Amino acid sequence: MIIDSNLVFFDGATKDDETGGGQVSSGVSDWVPLTGFLNPGQVGPIPIHICLSGGLEDGESLTFTLKMADGKEKPTEDGEEAGSMEVKGPVKAGGTVAWRFIPRGVTKPWLKLEFDAANVDSSEGSVFAAIVREDLTGSYQDNTDLLIDKGKPQYQATA
Repeated sequence: MIIDSNLVFFDGATKDDETGGGQVSSGVSDWVPLTGFLNPGQVGPIPIHICLSGGLEDGESLTFTLKMADGKEKPTEDGEEAGSMEVKGPVKAGGTVAWRFIPRGVTKPWLKLEFDAANVDSSEGSVFAAIVREDLTGSYQDNTDLLIDKGKPQYQATA
């Protein structure tokens, strides 16, 4: 997987990281620019990869909201909603959640991702979210051996 650091929403956001958001409470990313070959509405589907290193248990859920804004400079306002999705447990550790591709309603060049947690009492785990070059759902969806944490792949032993 090739990751451009300019296209990362969350990189290992945990509940204790105020700037990066958190798995237990909530998270708000910085604005991410869609430039170059990633012109929304002008090219094919743009893959997005969101995974949870700690997973979710039954009864736990995360709601992801994607916002968009227009302009040549980094937006200062909140932006308008481009899509929202609720992810309910159980989700295995390292599981891919939410969208495979940026929703078709995205037509503006700046994106921001937010998430809120409901009934999540686990302090373990983190959220990774980025726009990527290729759709990873088929190859990594159920692979719990590979976790991405702060941009570094980490392998864990499986029984």
